[in-house]
Amino acid sequence: MADHTAIAGVSRSLRTLLRDRMAAPVAVTLAPPDVTVAGINDARVNLYLFHVGENPELRNQDLPGRGHPGRYGRPPLSLNLRYLLTCHGATEDQEESDLNAQIVLGDAMRALHDHALITESLVIGRPAAGTVGDPILDLALRGQVERVKVTLVPSGLEEMSKLWSTIHDVNFRRSVIYEATAIQIESLAERRLAPPVAVRRIFMSTRARPEIAAAYHEPVPGDPPRDARVRPGETVVIEGRNFVADRTFVRFGELEPIRVVPAGAERIEIAVPDDAYPIDLDNPAPRPIAAADRLQPGPLLVQVLIEHGVEGVEGALDRGTPISEPRSFRSNQVVLELVPTVTGIDPADGTAAGLLRVDGERLWDPDLVTYVIVGDVPIEVREPGVGDPWAAPTATSVQVPLGLLADALPTPPAGGQPYAVSVQVNGARSRADGTTFLLRP
Repeated sequence: MADHTAIAGVSRSLRTLLRDRMAAPVAVTLAPPDVTVAGINDARVNLYLFHVGENPELRNQDLPGRGHPGRYGRPPLSLNLRYLLTCHGATEDQEESDLNAQIVLGDAMRALHDHALITESLVIGRPAAGTVGDPILDLALRGQVERVKVTLVPSGLEEMSKLWSTIHDVNFRRSVIYEATAIQIESLAERRLAPPVAVRRIFMSTRARPEIAAAYHEPVPGDPPRDARVRPGETVVIEGRNFVADRTFVRFGELEPIRVVPAGAERIEIAVPDDAYPIDLDNPAPRPIAAADRLQPGPLLVQVLIEHGVEGVEGALDRGTPISEPRSFRSNQVVLELVPTVTGIDPADGTAAGLLRVDGERLWDPDLVTYVIVGDVPIEVREPGVGDPWAAPTATSVQVPLGLLADALPTPPAGGQPYAVSVQVNGARSRADGTTFLLRP
């Protein structure tokens, strides 16, 4: 694995490759384009390292087989190097000067194309390039996991112009860009060994997690079967399997889990909490629920949690000691719909020019949208503004103007026309309970 001399090693390897494999041997220099190299007055190839970037594919890849498998990895610094290759003729002001530079450029590009992968098996064959038989690959790069690969980088005139414009006091020259990948510099940071496991603990259980098949409010005469619309205080029936355990809990929304005693392995009955948690096996007295945490109308997630004592073995390199710990298992979640409750209206009859007050529970929350629905006409509940005749809404009472009914409903007969009244909060609509408003002409 290479050390910090790897970058220079790549440059030396490319220089040796060009000196050895170009058809017409010329000088190969490693200098900025604006520097005149002393002692060279003939044709030459110049390689200038102008960009060093991290290789994204190898950034987090440690060296294979390095270090103890229990130690923290220390990936090497993997780099891509970009070179600006420029060719010069023996003269600059003769008729054939530029043609000669083009010939040198083609010769250099052919050599890099033919030997794009620089391996240790590629050896020097020309004495002017070094000791014949020695590897062209620099000593600093030998033994690398990754091989040095040289590729021509496509670049347009605009990109090349920007590059040359950053070089001070030098004219634009025909040039190409090559990239050498990947060069890896091994990290010198100490590899940390994770402490050995002093005590091993193995647990095993054949218990299955609970599964909910259906959830609905306990039906009463006249209710549709398995109705998922529930009100606070109503009993919910949860059907499924694997409910019997050492400890069984039901969670509504974001409330704390409530411990229950299942009616059987496939049935749980529990009341939806209103403003307090019910008495259970863990809590001998009701506990209040903060107003901000109380369940509000809308979708209501329900989940069953169970706890079992799971057996296991604890020990080091011996046979171990039997142990037991409680472990939790969570069911899938099902969705109920918590709906508002309408307990009455005032007045029971009137015209579209009046106001209608609806009383009930969970009718209003400033963060939720509420509608009073008369027949099929929704009327949004709003805070009263200056000059508005209705009262401010509360959780137990809302008041709306009935003006929308005149345009949305047909003219009622002389004796009036009854319309069902319901309330919808956060998309959850109250259940039909026979409440009607008699609309008079």
